[in-house]
Amino acid sequence: MNLGVKVGQKLMVGIRGSTLDKETIELLKEIQPGSIILFRRNITSAAQVKRLIAMLKELLPFPPLTAIDQEGGLVARFTNDITVFPGNMALGATGSVELAYQQGLITAGQLKDIGIDINLAPVIDVITTNHNPCITIRSFGDDPLKVSEFGAAYIQGIQMMKIAAVAKHFPGMGGAQIDAHLDLPVVKVSEHAFREIHWPPFRNAIENGVKGVMSTHIYCPSLDSKEKRPATFSPEVVGNCLRNRHNFHGVIFSDDLEMGAIARYYSIEDACIKTVASGHDILLICSDYKKQRSAFYTLLHAYQNSLLSIKDLDASVKRIQSLKNFCRLELDEKPSSISSREPQLTARQIADDSITLIADGGGLLPLKDDKGKRVVLIMPDLSTLDEVEEGYHPSEEHFFYKEFRNYFTGNLKIRFIPRDICPRKVEELLREFLEQDTVIAFIYDAQAKEGQRLLLKKLQKRWAGVIFVLVRNPFDVEFISSKDTCLITYGYRREQFYALLKVIFGKMEVKGNLPLKDRFKCSY
Repeated sequence: MNLGVKVGQKLMVGIRGSTLDKETIELLKEIQPGSIILFRRNITSAAQVKRLIAMLKELLPFPPLTAIDQEGGLVARFTNDITVFPGNMALGATGSVELAYQQGLITAGQLKDIGIDINLAPVIDVITTNHNPCITIRSFGDDPLKVSEFGAAYIQGIQMMKIAAVAKHFPGMGGAQIDAHLDLPVVKVSEHAFREIHWPPFRNAIENGVKGVMSTHIYCPSLDSKEKRPATFSPEVVGNCLRNRHNFHGVIFSDDLEMGAIARYYSIEDACIKTVASGHDILLICSDYKKQRSAFYTLLHAYQNSLLSIKDLDASVKRIQSLKNFCRLELDEKPSSISSREPQLTARQIADDSITLIADGGGLLPLKDDKGKRVVLIMPDLSTLDEVEEGYHPSEEHFFYKEFRNYFTGNLKIRFIPRDICPRKVEELLREFLEQDTVIAFIYDAQAKEGQRLLLKKLQKRWAGVIFVLVRNPFDVEFISSKDTCLITYGYRREQFYALLKVIFGKMEVKGNLPLKDRFKCSY
């Protein structure tokens, strides 16, 4: 490889659209990136993605790896053709490490069939704050030991299929209270807390052979004395702590350098130099072609003029090549455990086993089918979210309304509300209902959204017959009392809503346990 090719190997870039246009082809040939990351915008079907990947690998003399975030739960780039699993906290609520292994195994097997090389998963952040807009139900929970066990099992499942797993987000994003997509979170956690709470899952992942670790854009004063320096740019955090102290010999990935935490304060050129200097192998630039091109020439110039170490570059390229060798391994045969288990049944079991009953002080469960009863469903409009399956259109054609009808023959109404409903609209909404109505209210992150919080409080005050369902932030249990009836789904995938109905109507016992008990005191 010449110097330009080596520099290209350090870039993971996103492309626009589901096909390769002229501009994309010219850019890829020019910078020869070592890997391509796919997003929802690149996907129409599994067959289309398979063709796209084949074209990408034929386009360049050194075929790029292809990566995707197919975590399950909140982050699932494929919403059809590949099984859409509940997320990590649902797995944590099941208590079954075996199900985490199965989810990793099945997802990786389906990705392998398409031609994907890397799954940027799992999230192994230990959640330690009740409002973490970027993580919440992407975490397995708040217990470092359990997160370690679930993360290792998930990684084992992924890598069994010769797909590289990437554990994220080092040094631990579980204490962040700002979304790094928007701005730089400051995580004021002691070094002792990092060692005892946030790092055990990463140590365990490394000991179990994880191929990649992704850093994150947070500022950690206890780990780096330089004011407001993101962990992404910190040789202390990345080079010393992750590479040396944790003895990690695999590939270190940055998070997307176009996120607000970086882009608001640094040019892409400055960001690339600092990210490489801190010890990263692969830099993610996920959207902007101009920034991708600029990153390539900035790094090329830096190596040509000894601003960055050629020796470090060669070591990094060697690690990347080792990763490519692993991802190109063919399976002799699929593990027997994947062929003996129907993927959708596994997703269903995770959903069934995770539904958690927090309180039933109102004695409303199970709900009886009564032709004289009137039930009102209050549901946030999820159809505008980028990564939901089909059937979420806000109408009586919504899959949950139609499925509810299979259980209930009485008077049923459904009202869809904005996820960020304004307080005035809450008052207007509640004037529609009678106080004797049974209300099933789906609460979408009352921790962060004033309207959702007001809706919950108003319903508690005026209605005795309310079943609250926490679908986005389990820490909303802070607002639940022992007098309420409350269930947690840990997400809003179809299988999770189907499982919810079985619990509501007494067709299935509640099995899930809230995986947040160790560090969170609530009022229920």
